[in-house]
Amino acid sequence: LVGSDSREGLTKAERNKFTTGIDQGKRSDTMILMHISGDNSNVTMVSLPRDSYVNIPSYKDKNGNRRSASKNKLNASFSKGGAPLTIRTIESNTGLKIDHYVEINIAGFVKMVDSLGGAQVCLAKSVNDRDSGLKLSKGKHTLDGADALAYVRARSIYVDQDLGRIRAQQAFIGSLARKALSAQTLTNPLKLNRFLDAALSSVTTDKQLDRTAILNLASRMREVKANQINFLTVPIKNSDYRVPGVGSSVLWSETKATALFDKLRQDQPIAPKVATVKATVPPGKITIQVFNGAGITGLGAKTANDLARVGFGMAGPAKNSDVTGQEGTVIKYDPKNAKQLKTLQAAMPDATIEAVPNLGKTFQVVAGSKWSGASRVTIASAKPKSSVPTTSAADTTCT
Repeated sequence: LVGSDSREGLTKAERNKFTTGIDQGKRSDTMILMHISGDNSNVTMVSLPRDSYVNIPSYKDKNGNRRSASKNKLNASFSKGGAPLTIRTIESNTGLKIDHYVEINIAGFVKMVDSLGGAQVCLAKSVNDRDSGLKLSKGKHTLDGADALAYVRARSIYVDQDLGRIRAQQAFIGSLARKALSAQTLTNPLKLNRFLDAALSSVTTDKQLDRTAILNLASRMREVKANQINFLTVPIKNSDYRVPGVGSSVLWSETKATALFDKLRQDQPIAPKVATVKATVPPGKITIQVFNGAGITGLGAKTANDLARVGFGMAGPAKNSDVTGQEGTVIKYDPKNAKQLKTLQAAMPDATIEAVPNLGKTFQVVAGSKWSGASRVTIASAKPKSSVPTTSAADTTCT
């Protein structure tokens, strides 16, 4: 998946609105390697920093002249040889075969986000970034295409610049995934076709990835949950690797990156499957306050009864949430209580999570209209850690 900064398709008014400046050609700002497991149980999305210092294979330039293989930044492969050289470069540096290619430019990104009705993000602090045009207060915001573009383009607001932007991009893609899943976009033919109409008119793909192929992919992914979509960045050894003639670049950790790509090649999960989540804190030692987030009469009481039935303690009767019409269930937790959170996730595997600093020991469960009950939890040893840091589309932590 390649995000291009091409201004193609933008009017002068749109370039001003989106704070894109003048057309500077076609460069890649975002590259993500996406793997769908053979059993369709999980999706892994690996961000590859655009400044990654990699081997670029020999290629012919636009004038037909043969250029020797060289070492350069990853995005140089895109600017020098477009999609074909980018694919060959990623294949040669990862040892993986790229089956499909999707490229989206600025105009396409805005159109695609708007086709889903926007997506929610959460900011850890207020932001006013002149470069991207992002101006948002601390907290949650539902962004339309234009504001979402500013959010995923902003990098000067982060101490680690591009790496911070990658985390924000992962969070936003996760939010889009939650939106699509909660709206049943992949399982509703009418919604899926409307989305595909917008998507296919906004992106460039390889010849094999036509509408039929995309529908097949959507069919494969229709049972995937938000917490089965995992994000990570290729393991990095040095984020400021200085190379004469190239400048500051990102050097991968050869050992860890190789292990990661080997796992993908062998179709092994990078993060443990949802079914392997093991709780170490008994439900009886956890207190929950339930909120009705759907506005459905009796849902709060039913949710509280379901949770109490499997052993959780209740802080009191269920209350009405300050939101209504919510479909999915959300678990709000204090980051200090991560161990207890695992127990709630085991009991409610389809729920999304939201970190709320200083919330305290009492967890909050905001029930949505799709609430289907709670599972009994078996207490076992702690879940083994993933070899590389990962997040999932179910994570709503503020960035």
